[in-house]
Amino acid sequence: MEGSYHEVPHSEPEPTQGISGWLIALIIIAALVVICCVCTLLSFLLLGPELGKGLSTIVETMKAATPMP
Repeated sequence: MEGSYHEVPHSEPEPTQGISGWLIALIIIAALVVICCVCTLLSFLLLGPELGKGLSTIVETMKAATPMP
């Protein structure tokens, strides 16, 4: 009875196209840029008053050092 069944030819499924390497690299770079922007904004928010004090000290020093005409 080995030969009584019929082999039904079936087509192989087409290979699926994965995400290409450049697209993965682009996604990773975009994610890193977003993370860097978020970290910069958070540091400005947390260090804002200290940065303001430092910048105002620099401006006051520049005003005192440059003579007014």
